[in-house]
Amino acid sequence: MSGNIVETAYDGQQGIDVADRFRPEVVFLDLGMPKLDGFGAASWIRSQPWAEDVLLIAVTGWGQEDVRTRTQQSGFDAHLVKPVNFAKLTRLMDQHRTAGRKSVG
Repeated sequence: MSGNIVETAYDGQQGIDVADRFRPEVVFLDLGMPKLDGFGAASWIRSQPWAEDVLLIAVTGWGQEDVRTRTQQSGFDAHLVKPVNFAKLTRLMDQHRTAGRKSVG
């Protein structure tokens, strides 16, 4: 609807396979995925040279502080709790687009 090209994966392993092939600008990961959770998928994605400037966003039902700390440690740029506020998501993506990964949060 927003004019973006989207790829979808249904578990963490498939997610890193798709990301490695697709080389996205933005990745949304649920934390509680089968085969490989979002923390592991994020760590793998973030370790790839092509992913240095990827905007990596956790989209989850888990909002506890310890989970937020783990998302940050795993390389996520942002942690959004479902249901996601579309205006907040749009702001994150706009910030990333204009300022780059290091200043988004």
